[in-house]
Amino acid sequence: MTFNSSIQKSGQIIDKKLEVLSYRSKNFNVIPPIIGMIIADQFGNIITVFEHDIKGGSKYTPIKSYLNENDKNFLELDLISMYFSSFKTFAGQTNIQNLSHLEIYGSNIKIQIYFLFEKYIIIIFLNSNTDLTSKKKAYILNYFEERLIKYEYEFDNFNLTSSRRTISFLENQGKIWLKKLNDNYIKNSKKIYLKKHENIEKLTINIEPIIQKELNEYLEHVPDDIVDNLCKEIVNKIQDKMFEIQRD
Repeated sequence: MTFNSSIQKSGQIIDKKLEVLSYRSKNFNVIPPIIGMIIADQFGNIITVFEHDIKGGSKYTPIKSYLNENDKNFLELDLISMYFSSFKTFAGQTNIQNLSHLEIYGSNIKIQIYFLFEKYIIIIFLNSNTDLTSKKKAYILNYFEERLIKYEYEFDNFNLTSSRRTISFLENQGKIWLKKLNDNYIKNSKKIYLKKHENIEKLTINIEPIIQKELNEYLEHVPDDIVDNLCKEIVNKIQDKMFEIQRD
């Protein structure tokens, strides 16, 4: 193995470790970026559900498994969608005009609720660390809008046997689409993290000599090893703070 190829391999190993660190720092190893999505009617009756595949043989479907800690406090999805539909009813009975969406934030999960065409509710369950850009939100809503328009009859009459066949087909398509969404989100998240790390490393290379010089001037009678350790400690703290400030 040549020296250059050895350096390249080392860089790849470091990048891989950083990718794993990024993945775990967002808790994506426990909760996927997008857990699942629900389409319900304006009264909260669930029409269909797209969910991320769950591992580990849970007896609950993905959204249920992430929302419920134990059997004692178990919540059915129908109750959740009906609860969110009440916000739309409340807005209609008060002076809250043109309510388009709501967002609920938790430390582990957050939920985005969108009201479409005055008769549908889209509920999106996310990892709390997932940040959907306005472009990505528009893409997701457009996906639903296209299908709600194209299959309006089936969604309006979702209890009919013929409608259920079509909706079941759309649900299978939706699961594949959701998997791609999650894969792309994680891939882009890792790229952003690596780029962020690279930029901070470049800044550190420029900052460290300045800190070292200043410490040497102010602490000229202090042993070199103590000054060096202090310099490293300051640089590490600055790096940590830069990572904290430069949120991706």
